[in-house]
Amino acid sequence: MFINLQVVTVFFLIMTRLIGLFITAPVLSRKELPLLPKVMLMFWISGLFIFLVPVSQDVPDNVLTFGFAFFSELLIGAMIGFVTDLLVTGMEFAGSLMDTQAGLSVASLLDPSSGRSMSLLSLLLKWTATMMFLAIDGHHLVLSALMQSFNLLPVGKIPNFGAGMLYLAQLGTYIFGLAVQLSAPILLVVFMVDFGFGMLNKVAEQINVFQMGFQIKPMVSVLVFWAIAPGLVSQIYTIMEAISEHLLRVFFYLGTT
Repeated sequence: MFINLQVVTVFFLIMTRLIGLFITAPVLSRKELPLLPKVMLMFWISGLFIFLVPVSQDVPDNVLTFGFAFFSELLIGAMIGFVTDLLVTGMEFAGSLMDTQAGLSVASLLDPSSGRSMSLLSLLLKWTATMMFLAIDGHHLVLSALMQSFNLLPVGKIPNFGAGMLYLAQLGTYIFGLAVQLSAPILLVVFMVDFGFGMLNKVAEQINVFQMGFQIKPMVSVLVFWAIAPGLVSQIYTIMEAISEHLLRVFFYLGTT
């Protein structure tokens, strides 16, 4: 392959899509990973992909079209990373719901990967989802999705961002439903405990039910959490299959004209 201006343009556009992916994808977007190895990895992957990916006939040939293609490729990569991050986001949201209902939200720790404080179960589920993501080769899924995106959305092709963004907005309902589904056992048990305390308060009004709730609900919630922990593994596999389907739908909507 002769290195000319078109080859250099395609190389940088491939790398731009990788940059968008590395900004939002799970594991790859973590702040603990040094910046220099990330740049070297993106440079190496772009060098491999340039021999494999198809190229559109509309390769940018001036500064204006190159700038538009740059932001398009960056946005495509960010959208792919956002969809693959549904697992970690859903698990984190589920942990936040559990902590809020169990009364554990007052205890928080600093998450180095995001730079913000997170509650205990939320942080635990986030790390669990991240480790499971690596254990079931989720990073291979990300690279495979990236390669498929180049086949369905060649470099230089103008995608239909309107339909793609609308579908991504609809995925917000999926994240909320996923979080409620994962946290449902604890939500139900805590509701039953609150209902029992309400009945107890009607029978013996002199008992400080509010103070008892702070002592009992966290212990009950932790016990229920450890009881449902083995079932989370099968749920993670189901979520990963759903993520693959969502990726294909995003590519379909971006490729429509």
